[in-house]
This record gives sequence, C-alpha cells and structure tokens, in this order.
Amino acid sequence: MAVLNKTLLVITTYNQSEYTKLCFESLKKLDDDIDVLVIDDCSTDDTVDMCNQYGYEVITKDEGKGLTHSWNLAYDRFNQSHHDYFIIANNDILIPKGAISELENTFEKWPFSLIVPLSTTNGVGHNLQQSIENYYDDINADNSNDYQQVQDAIVDIRDNLRDSNNLYQLDPLRMKMFNGFFFMMNRNIINYQHPDNKLFEPKYIMTKNEDEFNWSKLIPNNDFAAVCKTSFVFHYKGVSTFKIFDDYGSKSNNISEWKKLREEKVG
Repeated sequence: MAVLNKTLLVITTYNQSEYTKLCFESLKKLDDDIDVLVIDDCSTDDTVDMCNQYGYEVITKDEGKGLTHSWNLAYDRFNQSHHDYFIIANNDILIPKGAISELENTFEKWPFSLIVPLSTTNGVGHNLQQSIENYYDDINADNSNDYQQVQDAIVDIRDNLRDSNNLYQLDPLRMKMFNGFFFMMNRNIINYQHPDNKLFEPKYIMTKNEDEFNWSKLIPNNDFAAVCKTSFVFHYKGVSTFKIFDDYGSKSNNISEWKKLREEKVG
C-alpha cells in the first residue's frame, strides 16, 4: 500500500478552470503533508485537463450529479483510506502556507470533529462568525494577492499572544453553523455516516448539505463545528455560490436549472 500523507484535501469542481488554476498555484506553495484529490461534476471546460497537467488525481462523472454527490465521493475515499484528516473545499479558494497545519494542531488539542478556517466577510457569506474581521482589527484580508501575508500576520499575532500568556484569546470558537467552502474533519466523523455509508444527505443536491449535516448529526451529539482563529483561507465568494443568481434558493437543488443559470451568469 502506498504511504499516505496525514491529510486528504478534496477539491470539488465544475467548470471555472481559471479559479481552479489559481487554487492549484496556491497548493504548489504548500509544504503540508497532504494528498490532493479533485472530484469534477462533469465540467465542459478544460478543468480535467488542467488537473492532469498539475498531476492531481481527478474523479470524473459521466453526467453532473451535484455537489453533495461529490462530497459523498470524497467521504468514501477518506473512509477507505488511512488519512487522519480530510478537507472538502471549493475550487475558488487560495490556501496559504500554514493554514492547514493550524487546523491540524487544533484537532490535536481540542475535541472537535469538524473545524473551519477564517476568511473574509464576503468569503464566509451567511456565517459571519468565520469572518477574520471579528478577531483581528488591523489585518486587511480583502485582496486575494495578500492571502499569504494574512496568514503570516495571524501567526505573528499568535506568537506574541503566547509570549504574553494571552494565547487563550485565540482559542477556537464553537458555532451553530459553518460555511461549506472549506471544512476539515477527523476520523470521528465516521460515527455520523448514514446506513448506506454516505455522510451527507443526497436529496440536498447543491445546497443545504452542510446545514443538514450540522443540525441533524453534529449538534444533537453536542459536537459543534469550530472555527480556528489562526487559520485563514481566501474564498472568492460568489463565484460558485449564492451571488450567482437572484433566485438561487428556489433553483439550487434542481441540478439542470442550477447549471444552466450558472453558465448564464458566470460564463
């Protein structure tokens, strides 16, 4: 059996290869012990070719089956592997060096099953508890070009707080919801799989998947998602989610309508 790294990072894609390329470029700069897997929902652009060019394994589909289907494929791979952790992430993100190791360190110190990073206020959407603005007054994180500098600034603040015996200020925060653009889990999550070995409810094809999982599985077991205040991931919010069209909520779980409208708005 091949030697696996500590963390499995799964990137879900559907078209938008220009953002996937930006994401891949950020991955090239990481020094974390991660294995990368891409799950593509039948893209019609050059996404799959790009995955091959960057040397990342990619699972393709004969037809689009939606985001939740991709998430369950990701979980199936994790469940059958020996990774300690796994991450599900959108393709429209930039991951700085140090962000993943901060999440791993949080798992090692705290009894959580699911942890998320900070992002910009725009990037965290409906869950403002993940906004970096809540915890760092002097860090401007809105420019995507500065994503590594943001993570570095957070680490500097963390070190200064440790030196002054005030590190408790950056303890992770338990939340009642989380944004699904990027979330990391440990093997405790296996306890919450459905009888059919799926982790996420298949009927929520494109949206509500993280909310349903959170409210039906995590919270009833007093296993709240937590935000790691020392990890930052830049998210190009609106590229793949809520701001794409006005009636997102009514169309988002009709996969043909969702993809048609997304192509009209984004493409």
